Amino acid sequence: MTRRLTVDLEGRTALVTGGGTGIGRAISVGLARCGARVVVNYSRSTAEAEATVDEIAAQGGQALALRADVTDEDQVRQAVATAVGTYGGLDILMANAGGPTESCSTEDLSSRDWDAGLNLNCKSVFLCVKHAAPHLPDGRGRILMTSSISARSGGGPGTITYTAAKGALNNLVRGWAKEYAPRGITVNAVAPGVVRTRIHQQRTPPEVYRGLIQRIPLGRDGRPEDCVGAALFLASEDASYITGQILEVNGGMLMP
Repeated sequence: MTRRLTVDLEGRTALVTGGGTGIGRAISVGLARCGARVVVNYSRSTAEAEATVDEIAAQGGQALALRADVTDEDQVRQAVATAVGTYGGLDILMANAGGPTESCSTEDLSSRDWDAGLNLNCKSVFLCVKHAAPHLPDGRGRILMTSSISARSGGGPGTITYTAAKGALNNLVRGWAKEYAPRGITVNAVAPGVVRTRIHQQRTPPEVYRGLIQRIPLGRDGRPEDCVGAALFLASEDASYITGQILEVNGGMLMP
Protein backbone atom coordinates (compact mmCIF):
# COMPACT_ATOMS: atom_id res chain seq x y z
CA MET A 1 0.00 0.00 0.00
CA THR A 2 1.35 3.42 -0.97
CA ARG A 3 1.69 5.83 1.94
CA ARG A 4 1.20 9.47 1.05
CA LEU A 5 3.22 12.32 2.50
CA THR A 6 1.89 13.50 5.84
CA VAL A 7 2.95 16.58 7.79
CA ASP A 8 1.58 17.84 11.09
CA LEU A 9 -1.08 20.48 10.44
CA GLU A 10 -3.31 19.48 13.33
CA GLY A 11 -5.37 22.38 14.64
CA ARG A 12 -4.59 24.68 11.73
CA THR A 13 -7.07 26.25 9.35
CA ALA A 14 -6.49 26.61 5.62
CA LEU A 15 -8.38 28.63 3.04
CA VAL A 16 -7.99 27.17 -0.46
CA THR A 17 -9.32 29.27 -3.31
CA GLY A 18 -10.51 27.27 -6.28
CA GLY A 19 -10.50 24.39 -3.83
CA GLY A 20 -13.20 22.24 -5.39
CA THR A 21 -11.59 21.22 -8.67
CA GLY A 22 -8.27 20.10 -10.11
CA ILE A 23 -5.14 21.06 -8.22
CA GLY A 24 -7.13 22.99 -5.61
CA ARG A 25 -9.26 19.96 -4.82
CA ALA A 26 -6.22 17.70 -4.48
CA ILE A 27 -4.49 20.17 -2.15
CA SER A 28 -7.67 20.63 -0.07
CA VAL A 29 -7.88 16.88 0.47
CA GLY A 30 -4.17 16.68 1.24
CA LEU A 31 -4.31 19.48 3.83
CA ALA A 32 -7.27 17.83 5.53
CA ARG A 33 -5.44 14.48 5.55
CA CYS A 34 -2.74 16.19 7.60
CA GLY A 35 -5.20 17.53 10.17
CA ALA A 36 -6.02 20.99 8.82
CA ARG A 37 -9.55 22.34 8.79
CA VAL A 38 -10.14 23.38 5.21
CA VAL A 39 -12.32 26.12 3.78
CA VAL A 40 -12.96 25.06 0.18
CA ASN A 41 -13.63 28.21 -1.80
CA TYR A 42 -15.37 28.09 -5.17
CA SER A 43 -17.06 30.49 -7.56
CA ARG A 44 -19.14 28.37 -9.93
CA SER A 45 -18.24 24.74 -9.20
CA THR A 46 -20.79 24.17 -6.45
CA ALA A 47 -21.22 20.43 -6.92
CA GLU A 48 -17.47 19.82 -7.11
CA ALA A 49 -16.76 21.87 -3.98
CA GLU A 50 -19.45 20.05 -2.02
CA ALA A 51 -18.09 16.72 -3.25
CA THR A 52 -14.63 17.74 -2.03
CA VAL A 53 -16.03 18.58 1.40
CA ASP A 54 -17.86 15.24 1.46
CA GLU A 55 -14.65 13.40 0.58
CA ILE A 56 -12.79 15.16 3.39
CA ALA A 57 -15.58 14.37 5.87
CA ALA A 58 -15.59 10.72 4.79
CA GLN A 59 -11.91 10.55 5.70
CA GLY A 60 -12.56 12.06 9.13
CA GLY A 61 -11.55 15.62 8.33
CA GLN A 62 -13.24 18.98 8.76
CA ALA A 63 -14.15 21.24 5.84
CA LEU A 64 -16.76 23.61 4.54
CA ALA A 65 -17.58 24.84 1.05
CA LEU A 66 -17.65 28.60 0.68
CA ARG A 67 -18.75 30.46 -2.41
CA ALA A 68 -16.91 33.68 -3.24
CA ASP A 69 -15.67 35.45 -6.36
CA VAL A 70 -12.04 36.10 -5.46
CA THR A 71 -11.78 38.97 -7.95
CA ASP A 72 -14.33 40.90 -5.84
CA GLU A 73 -12.78 42.51 -2.76
CA ASP A 74 -15.95 42.53 -0.66
CA GLN A 75 -16.47 38.82 -1.28
CA VAL A 76 -12.85 38.04 -0.43
CA ARG A 77 -13.12 40.04 2.78
CA GLN A 78 -16.26 38.12 3.75
CA ALA A 79 -14.74 34.76 2.84
CA VAL A 80 -11.78 35.37 5.12
CA ALA A 81 -14.09 36.56 7.89
CA THR A 82 -16.18 33.40 7.54
CA ALA A 83 -13.12 31.18 7.75
CA VAL A 84 -11.85 32.98 10.84
CA GLY A 85 -15.29 33.06 12.47
CA THR A 86 -16.02 29.39 11.80
CA TYR A 87 -12.70 27.91 12.90
CA GLY A 88 -11.34 30.59 15.21
CA GLY A 89 -8.44 31.71 13.05
CA LEU A 90 -6.55 31.27 9.80
CA ASP A 91 -3.09 29.75 9.44
CA ILE A 92 -2.65 28.87 5.77
CA LEU A 93 -3.73 30.66 2.62
CA MET A 94 -3.55 28.62 -0.58
CA ALA A 95 -4.36 31.09 -3.38
CA ASN A 96 -5.05 28.70 -6.20
CA ALA A 97 -7.77 30.28 -8.36
CA GLY A 98 -6.81 31.12 -11.91
CA GLY A 99 -6.31 29.84 -15.40
CA PRO A 100 -6.24 30.94 -19.04
CA THR A 101 -9.15 33.20 -19.95
CA GLU A 102 -8.31 33.80 -23.61
CA SER A 103 -6.89 31.93 -26.57
CA CYS A 104 -6.12 34.39 -29.30
CA SER A 105 -3.35 36.48 -30.77
CA THR A 106 -2.29 39.76 -29.20
CA GLU A 107 -3.87 41.67 -32.10
CA ASP A 108 -7.23 40.02 -31.41
CA LEU A 109 -7.05 40.35 -27.61
CA SER A 110 -9.50 42.93 -26.28
CA SER A 111 -8.72 45.21 -23.35
CA ARG A 112 -11.63 43.62 -21.52
CA ASP A 113 -10.15 40.12 -21.90
CA TRP A 114 -6.73 41.41 -20.86
CA ASP A 115 -8.21 42.86 -17.67
CA ALA A 116 -10.21 39.69 -17.00
CA GLY A 117 -7.09 37.53 -17.27
CA LEU A 118 -5.07 39.72 -14.93
CA ASN A 119 -7.95 39.94 -12.46
CA LEU A 120 -8.40 36.16 -12.29
CA ASN A 121 -4.73 35.24 -12.09
CA CYS A 122 -3.15 38.18 -10.28
CA LYS A 123 -5.66 40.56 -8.68
CA SER A 124 -7.41 37.63 -6.99
CA VAL A 125 -4.17 36.60 -5.28
CA PHE A 126 -3.46 40.18 -4.20
CA LEU A 127 -6.92 40.48 -2.64
CA CYS A 128 -6.62 37.16 -0.83
CA VAL A 129 -3.22 38.03 0.62
CA LYS A 130 -4.36 41.54 1.56
CA HIS A 131 -7.27 40.26 3.64
CA ALA A 132 -5.84 36.97 4.90
CA ALA A 133 -2.41 38.17 6.04
CA PRO A 134 -3.64 40.21 9.04
CA HIS A 135 -5.13 37.03 10.50
CA LEU A 136 -2.13 34.74 9.96
CA PRO A 137 -0.18 33.94 13.13
CA ASP A 138 3.30 35.36 13.48
CA GLY A 139 5.97 32.69 13.34
CA ARG A 140 3.96 30.01 11.57
CA GLY A 141 1.61 31.61 9.07
CA ARG A 142 1.88 30.29 5.53
CA ILE A 143 0.99 31.97 2.23
CA LEU A 144 1.05 29.66 -0.79
CA MET A 145 -0.08 30.18 -4.33
CA THR A 146 -0.24 28.39 -7.64
CA SER A 147 2.03 29.75 -10.33
CA SER A 148 2.78 27.98 -13.63
CA ILE A 149 5.60 26.76 -15.81
CA SER A 150 4.35 29.45 -18.21
CA ALA A 151 5.75 32.15 -15.91
CA ARG A 152 9.25 31.08 -16.98
CA SER A 153 8.65 29.49 -20.40
CA GLY A 154 6.40 32.18 -21.88
CA GLY A 155 3.52 29.74 -22.35
CA GLY A 156 1.90 28.70 -25.59
CA PRO A 157 0.35 30.77 -28.38
CA GLY A 158 -2.74 32.71 -27.37
CA THR A 159 -2.09 32.77 -23.62
CA ILE A 160 -0.22 36.04 -23.26
CA THR A 161 -2.45 37.38 -20.46
CA TYR A 162 -2.11 34.19 -18.42
CA THR A 163 1.64 34.15 -18.94
CA ALA A 164 2.02 37.80 -17.96
CA ALA A 165 -0.07 37.33 -14.83
CA LYS A 166 1.87 34.27 -13.68
CA GLY A 167 5.16 36.06 -14.27
CA ALA A 168 3.91 38.92 -12.11
CA LEU A 169 2.77 36.45 -9.48
CA ASN A 170 6.29 35.04 -9.18
CA ASN A 171 7.55 38.50 -8.30
CA LEU A 172 4.67 39.00 -5.88
CA VAL A 173 5.94 35.90 -4.10
CA ARG A 174 9.39 37.44 -3.76
CA GLY A 175 8.06 40.83 -2.71
CA TRP A 176 5.66 39.44 -0.14
CA ALA A 177 8.34 37.09 1.20
CA LYS A 178 10.36 40.16 2.15
CA GLU A 179 7.34 42.07 3.45
CA TYR A 180 6.11 39.31 5.75
CA ALA A 181 9.49 37.91 6.82
CA PRO A 182 9.64 40.13 9.94
CA ARG A 183 6.46 38.38 11.13
CA GLY A 184 7.88 34.93 10.44
CA ILE A 185 5.28 34.27 7.72
CA THR A 186 6.61 32.43 4.69
CA VAL A 187 5.44 33.05 1.12
CA ASN A 188 6.03 30.50 -1.63
CA ALA A 189 4.47 29.14 -4.81
CA VAL A 190 4.03 25.81 -6.53
CA ALA A 191 4.47 26.04 -10.32
CA PRO A 192 2.87 23.10 -12.14
CA GLY A 193 3.84 22.08 -15.64
CA VAL A 194 1.54 19.98 -17.80
CA VAL A 195 -1.09 18.69 -15.39
CA ARG A 196 -4.20 16.78 -16.44
CA THR A 197 -6.94 19.23 -15.46
CA ARG A 198 -10.17 20.30 -17.11
CA ILE A 199 -8.45 23.34 -18.63
CA HIS A 200 -6.31 21.06 -20.80
CA GLN A 201 -9.22 18.72 -21.40
CA GLN A 202 -11.36 21.58 -22.68
CA ARG A 203 -8.79 23.72 -24.49
CA THR A 204 -5.80 21.65 -25.62
CA PRO A 205 -6.27 19.51 -28.73
CA PRO A 206 -5.25 15.86 -28.14
CA GLU A 207 -2.42 15.97 -30.68
CA VAL A 208 -1.00 19.11 -29.06
CA TYR A 209 -1.26 17.53 -25.63
CA ARG A 210 0.60 14.43 -26.82
CA GLY A 211 3.32 16.70 -28.15
CA LEU A 212 3.67 18.36 -24.76
CA ILE A 213 4.08 15.00 -23.04
CA GLN A 214 6.86 14.08 -25.47
CA ARG A 215 8.84 17.04 -24.11
CA ILE A 216 8.64 15.82 -20.50
CA PRO A 217 11.70 13.79 -19.39
CA LEU A 218 9.62 11.67 -17.00
CA GLY A 219 7.47 10.66 -19.96
CA ARG A 220 4.04 11.46 -18.57
CA ASP A 221 1.76 14.33 -17.74
CA GLY A 222 1.14 15.32 -14.16
CA ARG A 223 -1.94 14.69 -12.07
CA PRO A 224 -3.37 17.21 -9.61
CA GLU A 225 -2.16 14.94 -6.81
CA ASP A 226 1.43 15.45 -7.99
CA CYS A 227 1.25 19.02 -6.66
CA VAL A 228 0.09 18.04 -3.19
CA GLY A 229 3.42 17.03 -1.68
CA ALA A 230 5.02 20.34 -2.60
CA ALA A 231 2.16 22.29 -1.04
CA LEU A 232 2.13 20.20 2.13
CA PHE A 233 5.88 20.59 2.59
CA LEU A 234 5.74 24.36 2.14
CA ALA A 235 2.85 24.55 4.63
CA SER A 236 4.74 22.55 7.25
CA GLU A 237 7.04 23.55 10.07
CA ASP A 238 9.90 21.83 8.25
CA ALA A 239 9.69 24.58 5.61
CA SER A 240 9.92 27.45 8.10
CA TYR A 241 13.25 28.62 6.64
CA ILE A 242 12.06 28.56 3.03
CA THR A 243 10.45 31.70 1.63
CA GLY A 244 10.29 33.58 -1.65
CA GLN A 245 10.63 30.36 -3.65
CA ILE A 246 8.87 28.98 -6.73
CA LEU A 247 8.83 25.18 -6.51
CA GLU A 248 8.61 23.69 -10.01
CA VAL A 249 6.48 20.56 -10.43
CA ASN A 250 6.82 19.67 -14.10
CA GLY A 251 8.43 16.26 -14.60
CA GLY A 252 11.65 17.89 -15.74
CA MET A 253 10.07 19.81 -18.61
CA LEU A 254 11.70 23.00 -17.34
CA MET A 255 14.80 23.03 -15.14
CA PRO A 256 15.55 26.66 -14.21
